[in-house]
Amino acid sequence: MLKREVVEDIAILLRGFFTAPIISSLGRLGVLEKMRTAPSFTGDDFSNLPNKKLLKDTLRYLTRLGLVEDVDGKEHEYRATELGAEIFRRANSFYVPHSYFEYMYHFHDMIQDESGTIKPECERLENVIGSGITHLRYFPPAVSFLKRKVEFDTLIDIGCGDGHFLSTFIKAVPDKRVVGIDLSNLSTQATESNLKEKYPNIDLTTICCDALDVEKWSQEALQFANGGKTAISMWFLLHEISRNKPEILIEFLRQVHKTFPSSPLVIGEVVQQSEDILLSNNARSLLPEYLFFHEISGQGILKWQQYKDVIAESDYTLVVEKLFDEAPDKNGNKIPSTFVWCLLPTKRDE
Repeated sequence: MLKREVVEDIAILLRGFFTAPIISSLGRLGVLEKMRTAPSFTGDDFSNLPNKKLLKDTLRYLTRLGLVEDVDGKEHEYRATELGAEIFRRANSFYVPHSYFEYMYHFHDMIQDESGTIKPECERLENVIGSGITHLRYFPPAVSFLKRKVEFDTLIDIGCGDGHFLSTFIKAVPDKRVVGIDLSNLSTQATESNLKEKYPNIDLTTICCDALDVEKWSQEALQFANGGKTAISMWFLLHEISRNKPEILIEFLRQVHKTFPSSPLVIGEVVQQSEDILLSNNARSLLPEYLFFHEISGQGILKWQQYKDVIAESDYTLVVEKLFDEAPDKNGNKIPSTFVWCLLPTKRDE
């Protein structure tokens, strides 16, 4: 007979298969926010969900998980529980992992494909929305640095997503020109739409381009900057372009430095923590899942020392460092799961 904790672990491992698409979908549709804040609700309160049969079944399922409850025993009238309200508030945490659902859907075929030709794609819009919201906690030290420590006229955000950082920046530091660069047309369009809706008078341009093609995007960015001083930010971009090779990032940053020799630089990144850290913290962290879907999709998250080595070789000096969710490895060294670096360019000896 299986031990109780084994049965519980099996239930936990299986439950995510069902809850992730439900919470992700209802969160993006705005339903969970209404469920979280309303004193009570029924299925009829959500006009944007026409499949009432599925909605009814879903609400009953959520009651069985303790996320919603019947109101005073009334049938079909519910309210969020304390646990449900907190999970619904953090629904955005489900977006990025769930955006890789195609990889999980095709896993059975992929694992048998010796050629590796099956290449699913993540659901880009969900990924962009989730990334922007999830990254909000990393922005304050970068915004403070850009506002108080450096002078510039134009901010160039490489890997802009849907513009969440640029929006945060503009609110704190108005009257700057901004450039949003992303490989995805969907992202640059979302950035332009979101920023112009919130800031109609913003001086903005977007560039759809591979970040590694520094020559191409820099020409457009410099033309837009019109001779003014620039600053550069890149949020969770390096792991997307590294291919697990630090030398690619060193060369990329050297090209950026050569083209923008006086521009300060802000970097936010995720770290590949050691296996012992991941194992000991797996009940409190989704980093095992983040590393997994980044690895199977061909992205390259580096180790903490590798990132430090990259900066040491890339003509920038670290002036502000903010580390998140540090955990000790087997040697007692504290390793962050994510970090924010604010850097100033240094002159390279030729």
